[in-house]
Amino acid sequence: MTFDEWLKYGVANNYCSEQFCNTHDGYPTHESEDVAFEEGNDFCVHMVRLGELADWDISAINGSR
Repeated sequence: MTFDEWLKYGVANNYCSEQFCNTHDGYPTHESEDVAFEEGNDFCVHMVRLGELADWDISAINGSR
């Protein structure tokens, strides 16, 4: 199974969201999350970077820059 097939499988089975650009589009939130945040409930949005290690610099993630 290729990476693209694996990701499509995850999306199709509701294991993860579709891809989006957090830099340009921001994280898509649900209305209930927006309301909770406005009411003072601060929550974390957990993210992972997916892809081949050669495609991105791991030092940016693990703080070793």
